[in-house]
Amino acid sequence: MIYFFPDLSSQQQLLLEKARHVSDQLIRSTVVEDDRTETFRRNVFDLLKKEGLTSLMISTEWGGQSAGALAHYLVLSELSRASAAYSITVGVHQMIQGAVLEFGTPEQKRTFLPGLITGSLLGAFSLSESGSGSDAASLVTSAKRLPEGGYELNGSKLWCSNGSDADLFLVMARTGEVGPKGISAFLVPKETLGLRVGKKEKKLGLKSSSLTELILDHCRLPESFRLGAEGAGFSVALSQLDAGRIGIAATALGLAHETLEVLWKQGNQKTFSFPEGIRAEWARYYASLQSLFALLTLTANKKEKGLKVTALASSCKLLASDLAMQMTSSAISSMGPLGLKPELGIERMMRDAKALQIVEGTNQIQALVLGRELDKMVPS
Repeated sequence: MIYFFPDLSSQQQLLLEKARHVSDQLIRSTVVEDDRTETFRRNVFDLLKKEGLTSLMISTEWGGQSAGALAHYLVLSELSRASAAYSITVGVHQMIQGAVLEFGTPEQKRTFLPGLITGSLLGAFSLSESGSGSDAASLVTSAKRLPEGGYELNGSKLWCSNGSDADLFLVMARTGEVGPKGISAFLVPKETLGLRVGKKEKKLGLKSSSLTELILDHCRLPESFRLGAEGAGFSVALSQLDAGRIGIAATALGLAHETLEVLWKQGNQKTFSFPEGIRAEWARYYASLQSLFALLTLTANKKEKGLKVTALASSCKLLASDLAMQMTSSAISSMGPLGLKPELGIERMMRDAKALQIVEGTNQIQALVLGRELDKMVPS
């Protein structure tokens, strides 16, 4: 096995071993069929939370593991070696935990965090709409104050992550003026009247992780279910996008790691060996993986210290997902027809890698983010 983290703490090593155990015992045995049928198995998530792998960045004060950001991203990377879709599901769930922890009132934390931490509540994130994908600040789903108190939400959302399987939705809706300052965030339990999960999107990759339409039709919520101040919803969303983008990078690197191991193992068989030119190409990919795992570690450690990581997070996401796409595509070319067999997993990982270039902001958007960050670093 190829190792990219030689200096792990005993806790981090144990968590990786637990993630590997869940992958080997439950995920790998059904991953081909689950990809074909677009199936998410709740029992996999239940075992992950039983092993403490779904609340690694939450403090023990609230029932989490206090394992830190790096441990969380290492686990996502390890899960992605078996299935990028399950890694994405856990990553999105953690984003909802993080939002409640950072912006929630004491009452909201007592109400929602226990379920999110124990896994009885699976979180979903809902920001995008048909007319506001990358330009999320232009969303039109409304949340109007009611005379008797609370809000009524109306509108429809697209690309709701974990939508088919979630118990709690973090929804962004417009409470005020046009633009980002008019957006507020709301916690919407799945049993809320007026909330309906719409069609599940057919996708190229990440098929066991659901993306759905979310319909809000006269959906009424008490004011206590608004997360953060009125008008602070865009800040709530952005606060979790950095964490989400680092998670996508970790997922992409795990997928690339698995691709390297599968290809190298196949290439060393007596009946099937690669010429030196292909071996040299994949040695370079190994070097790229080493450098990006180092960047992931740096970014996670800075996030753990509460430092701003927007530029690093976008850099990680852009470079790691591009590398995963390059490696999976190259692997199929290197292996020929064998690389197209679903049982080997390379073709699935190539489809997943393409999806990772798009989710949490396309890589073109990451470049724009980096340009804005460079403007701040080098003022005119």
